[in-house]
Amino acid sequence: RESETPEDRVVGILSRLSPKSLLRFKCIRKSWCTLINSPSFVAKHLSNSLDNKLSSSTCILLNRSQFHIFPDQSWKREVLWSMINLSSDSDVHNLHYDVKPLNIPFSRDDHNPVQIHGYCNGIVCLIEGDNVLLCNPSTREFRLLPNSCLLVPHPEGKFELETTFHGMGFGYDCKANEYKVVQIVENCEYSDDEQTYQHCIAYPYTAEVYTTAANFWKEIKIDISSSTHPYPFSVYLKGFCYWFATDGEECILSFDLGDEIFHRIQLPSKIESGFNFCGLFLYNESITSYCCRYDPSEDSKLFEIWVMDGYGG
Repeated sequence: RESETPEDRVVGILSRLSPKSLLRFKCIRKSWCTLINSPSFVAKHLSNSLDNKLSSSTCILLNRSQFHIFPDQSWKREVLWSMINLSSDSDVHNLHYDVKPLNIPFSRDDHNPVQIHGYCNGIVCLIEGDNVLLCNPSTREFRLLPNSCLLVPHPEGKFELETTFHGMGFGYDCKANEYKVVQIVENCEYSDDEQTYQHCIAYPYTAEVYTTAANFWKEIKIDISSSTHPYPFSVYLKGFCYWFATDGEECILSFDLGDEIFHRIQLPSKIESGFNFCGLFLYNESITSYCCRYDPSEDSKLFEIWVMDGYGG
């Protein structure tokens, strides 16, 4: 186009390259490095990647643990990560793959497991103890998030606030063109020094959100009962995070990453049929819940899948 400048052409070419190629170009010129790291370029590259119907590459992130027990009976957990790249050429029956080790570069307590708590556009959210890490396996870039603004050290006596991680979501805010992590925190106190469950005093949940642009956590409003129990793992779709939850009955807790507001979604009643909802997953770009019931006459379980039609909280 006549109105297109040389800089526009550079952006157009670079925005269609693979992440691996972009890593090399970042090392060639400082101006290109600044361009590739800019939010506007990241958004354009993401848009081109999603529109590329010819893309036939899949990345699988695999972790496994090895336990080492020493003569003094102490032990250490070693977590090994691997990245499996699958690709196919014009012949759909010709599948190629390669396996590469992936080093997660943050110090960790050997007794804590490393868990995947969300993924979006090729970026994975990992958690280990109180540490949260964003990882891009394709570029091998990592970001260790700052400490939570809500979690406090474990209480030593009664009537001291105890805060516990209860749920996490990760996704992309299409309005602000940035990634966000939301964390739900459970709060309580104990009326006895032994901190037994019978003497637990529950307080309302609190929540915080982290944005990649600001690089800090901020507290946000969450208006759900202390009797509501969201599952720790969420599902991300189209600017929302979703958790399967219970508050006397099964429901879905959603979070709008743009407006930073929580919503409660009622699930269909399945009491009469004897089915119970069990969790959420993503199926054909739709939030899907599965439910099951035991059939004693067949000594088997029956399953149903429910797909959400509309979105928006």
